[in-house]
Amino acid sequence: NAFVDYQFLTVNDREWWARVGRQELSLGSQRLVSALDWANTRRTFEGVRMFRRSKESDLDIFWTQPVIVDDVRMDRVDGNQHFGGAWLTRRPTENRVTDHYYLFLTNSAPGSQFGPGTPPYDVHTFGTRVHGNEGQFHYDYEGMLQLGSFGSEDLVAGAATIGHGYHFKDRPWNPMLWFYYDWASGDDNPMAGRRSTFHQLFPFGHYYMGFGDFVGRQNIHDLNVHLVAYPRKWITFNTQYHYLTLASATDALYNPAGRVSRSDPSGASGRNVGHELDFLWNFHLNPNSDVIVGYSRLFAGSFIESTGAGNDGDLFYCQYGYRW
Repeated sequence: NAFVDYQFLTVNDREWWARVGRQELSLGSQRLVSALDWANTRRTFEGVRMFRRSKESDLDIFWTQPVIVDDVRMDRVDGNQHFGGAWLTRRPTENRVTDHYYLFLTNSAPGSQFGPGTPPYDVHTFGTRVHGNEGQFHYDYEGMLQLGSFGSEDLVAGAATIGHGYHFKDRPWNPMLWFYYDWASGDDNPMAGRRSTFHQLFPFGHYYMGFGDFVGRQNIHDLNVHLVAYPRKWITFNTQYHYLTLASATDALYNPAGRVSRSDPSGASGRNVGHELDFLWNFHLNPNSDVIVGYSRLFAGSFIESTGAGNDGDLFYCQYGYRW
C-alpha cells in the first residue's frame, strides 16, 4: 500500500478526506468487499476514495482498479477492471447499524482471471444491511440485487443473509449462538439469454462460507450454525456447522475465488454439496501474540461424489500472529 490522504472540506464539523493511491477496501460485513485478511497476500486496489466519518454515519465514495498479485514482477493493476461505488453506514441507535450501498464492477477481459471463454461483464450491485441487538438477542440481515450484463446476456441475480443470535452472557464460558441462512442465486437455464449467477465481487469468503474454503457465495444455499465461547479470558473457541446445497443443479459449484470447481450442466448430479464441520481455537498469549489452531472437514454430498475424483475434504492449520 502507498497512498496520500488529504482533507479537502469541512461541513458542519464533518471532515471530508480524499485518499489517492494503492489501498485496502473493507466495507460493511465484508461479504462483498474485503482486504481478505486470511490470504497470504492481502487484497489491494489502486484509485481514489473520498470518505467522511462521524459518530452518526460514515460515507465512502470510490473508484479503483484491483491489483493483481504477480510472483515474478511488481504487482500491477488490472486495467481491464473498474470497481467503484458509494457506501453509507448509519448508526441510528447505540445498538443498531445499517448499511446502504451501490457497487459497480466492469471487466472487459475476464478470461485471464476466470479462464478462457468467460465473456466481458458489467455488474451493478444494490444492497442494504441491518444488524444489531435487543438485549441478548442479536440479528443480522443483508440483501443484495445485481443487474447488468454478462457477454450478450442480461444479468439479474441476488443474494441474501438472515441471521439470529443469542448471547448467553450469564452462563459459563460466555457463549454466543447464531443461526444463519445464506443464499446466492444460480443460473437455472444457461440457454435462456439471461444469467442469474450471483457475482460475489471481492469477499471475505473464508469467514462466512466455512473455514475449509470449499465454496463461494455463488449458486449456493448455506444453512449454518455458529457457537463462540470463551473457556478462559485468553481462549476463544469457535465451531460451525454448514449444510450446503446448490441453488441450481444445472449451474456450477464455485470456489471462494469465484472459479468453477465442479459442474454438471444436465443437473443429474443433484444439488447436495455436503456438510461441513469447523473447529477453531484462538489462544491470546499476550496483547501482541496469538496462536490459532483449526480443523475443518467437508462430508461430501451426492453432487461432489458424482462430478469428479475425490470426496471428503480435510483442512488442519496452525497459525501464529504477532501485532506491533
